[in-house]
Amino acid sequence: IRQAERIFSGHYRQLTAELQAEMENAAEELNFEKAAALRDRIRAISVLGKQQQVIAGVCADTDVWGIYVGQVRSGCAVLHIEDGNLLGREVEVFPTAADEALPAVLAAVLQQYYLERGALPSEILLPEPVEDMETLAALLTGRAGHRVTLRVPQRGERAELLRMAGRNAREEVERITSDAERVNKTLEQLQQLAGLPVLPRRMESYDISHTAGQDMVASMDGKPLKRDYRRFQIKSLDHADDLRALQEVLQRRMQRYLDGDEHFSPLPDLLLMDGGHLQAQATQQQLESMGIHVPILGMVKDDRHRTRALVTPEGRELGIQQSPPLFALVGRVQEEVHRFAITYHHEKHSRSAMTSRLDGIPGIGNVRKKALLKHFKSVKAISEAELVQLEALLPKAAARAVYDHFHEKNT
Repeated sequence: IRQAERIFSGHYRQLTAELQAEMENAAEELNFEKAAALRDRIRAISVLGKQQQVIAGVCADTDVWGIYVGQVRSGCAVLHIEDGNLLGREVEVFPTAADEALPAVLAAVLQQYYLERGALPSEILLPEPVEDMETLAALLTGRAGHRVTLRVPQRGERAELLRMAGRNAREEVERITSDAERVNKTLEQLQQLAGLPVLPRRMESYDISHTAGQDMVASMDGKPLKRDYRRFQIKSLDHADDLRALQEVLQRRMQRYLDGDEHFSPLPDLLLMDGGHLQAQATQQQLESMGIHVPILGMVKDDRHRTRALVTPEGRELGIQQSPPLFALVGRVQEEVHRFAITYHHEKHSRSAMTSRLDGIPGIGNVRKKALLKHFKSVKAISEAELVQLEALLPKAAARAVYDHFHEKNT
């Protein structure tokens, strides 16, 4: 433990001398295994000592600043280094002001930090330039009675120390910021951007999926609360029409709410429609016809089918890329509702593809369909089965009906 204390204090020469004496004593006592272990320890400490000498030569009396501007909180970390030794560390966390950039935060905390101190370092390392650096350096030099230099290193030992200080600041901010606070901050940004009356804690999103107008389905989705996910099979259309399909779904969903169905209550704080301006507009028309008023935004996609912006029913686009957390939130909603709709569509389309060729056969109901599929594994195998194979599973009349159903075109 005493040796470890000397390493942290930077007393490499004294420690090396002690270990050297121990190694020689072990060798004289023919304890070569212990001597070899001490030799390896001396080599390791030598590497540390060389690194320490480099830092000591670069940072004789230096403060190293790390700044992290988080979504909810920001933080700064100051590492105090003398002759290569880290003598102290100070970390402070404070609320993040709206739209405040890193240089502005840094300039504010620098003045507050140093102008109240008597002893100042010879060198201050900063992660980014601040306004009037020369003026601030001159002011600090006058207070310190010696020259104070402000630097923004880009490479080398100083830059590595800056990265270390930045990690200190970020880790402290992340440590005391809860997930709930991050989500609330993101929702506040969305509320402000879209001018929403309340914080959008409950959001619903809708997507239409179909294949050439067949097997059309829709999904009702929200912030991942899977017990509230809903699926709708389109009933009023026999051809592809996404806008009319969307209006049908919304009419059914909102009518269930108006009828007092607890599974469709409460109304959402915000509707996010997969698509864009036309989908948002069609949604607004449907809701207004029912006397329901809920904020509506469309999710506009880029060429790679990723949400790049939000759009109002009037066609006004709202940029979200300037806020990575908001951009990520909207992207997750869009991906989840699309995944949910596509999964349902694939399930339904697969079921219809498997069973449609068995529909309408006299004597073949759902129970016998399942028995046939379980035994033959596929509709194709059923269609190629011999009559005697079908009779082994079904009554003769039903087996003959199945056989004739698949062979009548060949007779």
